[in-house]
Amino acid sequence: MKVLFIAFLLVLTSCASQKVSFSVKIKYPYCGGAKPTPEMQKGRLEPADSMSFGIIREGELEVSQWLTLDSEGKWDGKLKAGNYFIFREDKTLTIEEIIKKHKLESSEMYNFKGEKCLELWKKEADYSFTIQQNNDNKISFDLQSKCYVGLKPCLEYIGPKVN
Repeated sequence: MKVLFIAFLLVLTSCASQKVSFSVKIKYPYCGGAKPTPEMQKGRLEPADSMSFGIIREGELEVSQWLTLDSEGKWDGKLKAGNYFIFREDKTLTIEEIIKKHKLESSEMYNFKGEKCLELWKKEADYSFTIQQNNDNKISFDLQSKCYVGLKPCLEYIGPKVN
């Protein structure tokens, strides 16, 4: 009877949610202009202020939790132990909604890589992570911004280069 009770407790605690802390920053590259210092050449990191993400547990198809970062790019909450993928909220929009929201179109300064590129972008997780039971689950990652485009997907700057 004791063995059964202990097994029951182990199963119960393995399903319990674990504390997790997220910290997300956007990495902005140096994009030219004045002669850079070595520090400027490294780019800069800023909090991903108020960005929203969907979290999908490995093996599931639906978002298991939504999170919105605070002004410091952080979020604290709970998740069950397991492997997860995190996606920007924009990846849940339709192709047409993404094009409209980010004003994705080719011009003399920009090249829009097309809807097929957006379809691939939507399927690609922004980050993957593992939540471990009874562990300090601190998740930190950076989103890479692009010069003159920012975080807009499938858009490439082709305009004049700044020296």
